[in-house]
Amino acid sequence: MLRSFWNTKKPPVAPYSLPFLGHALSFFHDTSIVAQFQRDSQAGVIGLKFWTTSINFVTGANNIARLWRCKDLDASAVTSFSLKQFFLTPEKSMEVYLGDDSGISPQPHPLSNIAEKNRYYYQNRKAIVGFFNGPGLMSMGNRFSHLLVNEIHRLEVPDDWINETDLYSFVLRVVIGPAVEAMCGPVLLEENPNFGNDFWKMDHDIFYFFKGYPKWLAPSAFQNRIKLLNGVKHWHTFARSHFDATCIESDGHDRFYGSPLMRSRQQYLTKIDCLDADAIASQDLGLLWAENANSVPAIFWMLYETLQRPDLFSQVIEVITSSSKNVTKGSPINIEVLCNQPLLQSMYAETLRLYTSLFALRSAAHGSVNVDKFTIPKNDLIAVDSRVCAMNPDLWGTGSIRDNGTENHPLNNFWAERFIVRPDDPTSGPLRSTCLGTKGAKPDLSTRARGKEPYFSMDGLAGGWIPFGGGNRQCPGRSFAKQEIIVGFSLIVSMLDIELLTTDEIAIRKPDMRYYGLGTLPPKGMIPFRFRKRTPKDLV
Repeated sequence: MLRSFWNTKKPPVAPYSLPFLGHALSFFHDTSIVAQFQRDSQAGVIGLKFWTTSINFVTGANNIARLWRCKDLDASAVTSFSLKQFFLTPEKSMEVYLGDDSGISPQPHPLSNIAEKNRYYYQNRKAIVGFFNGPGLMSMGNRFSHLLVNEIHRLEVPDDWINETDLYSFVLRVVIGPAVEAMCGPVLLEENPNFGNDFWKMDHDIFYFFKGYPKWLAPSAFQNRIKLLNGVKHWHTFARSHFDATCIESDGHDRFYGSPLMRSRQQYLTKIDCLDADAIASQDLGLLWAENANSVPAIFWMLYETLQRPDLFSQVIEVITSSSKNVTKGSPINIEVLCNQPLLQSMYAETLRLYTSLFALRSAAHGSVNVDKFTIPKNDLIAVDSRVCAMNPDLWGTGSIRDNGTENHPLNNFWAERFIVRPDDPTSGPLRSTCLGTKGAKPDLSTRARGKEPYFSMDGLAGGWIPFGGGNRQCPGRSFAKQEIIVGFSLIVSMLDIELLTTDEIAIRKPDMRYYGLGTLPPKGMIPFRFRKRTPKDLV
């Protein structure tokens, strides 16, 4: 009886002073204020009110891990919001995303009446997961690595150093062309020569759309978005009029649509009712943004943290050099070996832990959800804040304790080996030692006792490391994102000799919290540096 009573109790709402607005003004002024509300709450769920909408933020690693196991969770809320607010999907087309309650399984939910051809979420996930779980992952990786090597070779660099004003902008500029072409082929960029610059302007302006700024307050942001959407729409038209099956190359790619994934999207998206040319352009621009606006900034942060640590830099170069031996003919690196190196995997995971801020939004389409002692009603919004999870002191390990009682590797600092377990060191690995073997955290303890070499581990982090969301609605492109980050970082750091030119550590280490909740955070402030091309003897 008591259990039944508790399980029908709605989550508490954080205090607010403006009756109708709720927390909206605080959020508009400083998005990261949501983290403080969550830290102040003693409950496993805390509600925040925005106008007429409430969002229930779930906290605590065990609560989050249990939430992800709920099969009825639906990600249509975040998809609908992003496509409408960020990428200007026409109102008529929004019916597709808001109305599809059929789920992502091959068999639609028994309570759903959606026609098979209009099952957007199932078809979309099937296409993306099928591509990246098959040979598509390697074909994209090979294309990306070749293109990035060529892009770096094309840099006009004399024998001496070149000074640049901002490392972040440099990384974005160098990587975006190869990343877009690997997915979409060369025609998109040929028909839209300024696409890369326009893309990063949109990414810079994204918080205007996120917070609902009117057009008159940010006219250039709105104009640039229209330009990008028109460019994508023109690419679709051009590709349709020029493509035929003879264009497909040995790895399945073609120069007009690019990867088989983008070609297949044209096939199923054009059959869905209410999705016109504008809506499909919004779709593809959204996919490009989701893939690159998180991965490419992560390459920057991984590079930036490495450049500050000479010992780590030496280790990284050694790992990359050893991984480049016995590469297949025509390939610049061994992607599979590189992406399975424990140190590089740990650096990748730590970069996303420290510098990603994502609101993973979900709802239950067909019933309520129990979290802790509360019940979240059907269709109410549920959110998990990745940065709050990443800074959970009850979950994360910080290495050994210094003699003065302070932590060796605090959670607000980058630690390259945070995700590496050393079998003979109980303080190593991502989990705090008190979490080992506890409910909701189930690392493979037997491997610690077998005297293995140090290894990369994500065990027990379902409720703590969520840069790609969680549960059955995790980002389906996460495998390529990992590949893009590790490969992009490895090629830049091994092909270019880069030195930071600033000692203002405090200003440049901070991420820009204006973008809180939107993915990988950009740095706050510019980072001057100099660079030159490396020669083979530089790596010895």
